[in-house]
Amino acid sequence: VALEELRWLPSDLGSPRVFINQPAFTAAYIDNGEEKLKTRAVVGKVTNQTAFFYDQIKQVDFHPYWGVPQSIIVNEMLPRLRGDPGYLDRAGYEVTDSRGKRIPSSAINWGDYGANIPYSVRQQPSEANALGELKILFPNKHAIYMHDTPQKSFFKQDMRALSHGCVRLQDPRGMAAAVLGTSVDYIAEKLKHGHSTEDVTRKIPVYVAYFTAWPDMSGKVEYFSDVYDRDSRLKQALDATEAVRSPSS
Repeated sequence: VALEELRWLPSDLGSPRVFINQPAFTAAYIDNGEEKLKTRAVVGKVTNQTAFFYDQIKQVDFHPYWGVPQSIIVNEMLPRLRGDPGYLDRAGYEVTDSRGKRIPSSAINWGDYGANIPYSVRQQPSEANALGELKILFPNKHAIYMHDTPQKSFFKQDMRALSHGCVRLQDPRGMAAAVLGTSVDYIAEKLKHGHSTEDVTRKIPVYVAYFTAWPDMSGKVEYFSDVYDRDSRLKQALDATEAVRSPSS
C-alpha cells in the first residue's frame, strides 16, 4: 500500500523540502539528506481529515488573522450566537457583510440564519488566536496550511488527529526559520512587531503525505496506525483492480 501511495509523489522529492506524515503526526524539514528539524504535529480529526497532496511553500504570516470557515461558523459558533449574539465582539472577532462593511456581532439576529450565513468572521491577532503567532502558507484547493496553536496540550497526546484539517506545529518558530533560511532569533524579533508577512524566496516543496510505513533518515522502516482507515480501503481497491486484470481460471 505504501509503495502505491509513493507513486503519487514525484520521483525526486527535492531539497530542501518539508515532509508531513499524517499517521506519524510529525513534520520535518529536510535539506541535503539531513533532517534539520522534526516537530510534533496535529492533523485533522477523522471527521475533518487532512488531504494527501503536495505544493510549494510561499509565505510566512506573523501574528495572522484567522478567517473562520463557514462550516465552523455554522456548526460551532452559531448555536452559541443564538443565545449570546455579542460573543464574537468580546472574543476579538470581526464580522463583515457581503460588501465588507464591519458589523457588531451583537447587532445581528443570528436566530434568523441556518446553513447559509451572509457574514464573514475573522479573528484578530492575539494570544487567543486559533492560529497562534504564525502560519506558513502553501496555497492549495484544500485551504490547508501549517500554523502555531494556543492549544499546546495537544502535543502531549500520542494520537494527534485533533484539528479541523490544518497542520498545527509544536515548533512553528523553528519551521518558519527553516523555510525562510534564517534563525529562530530572527523569527522572535519579527514577532515583536505585530502583523506582517514574509515571502519564501526559495523553492521548497511541502508534502502533506499519508504513510503508515515510512523509513527514517537511517533507512529503518517505521510503522504507524492507519488513523483514517485509508490503507484498508486502498488495499481493497488494489485487490479489486488485480482481480479484474487477472485472467479468469
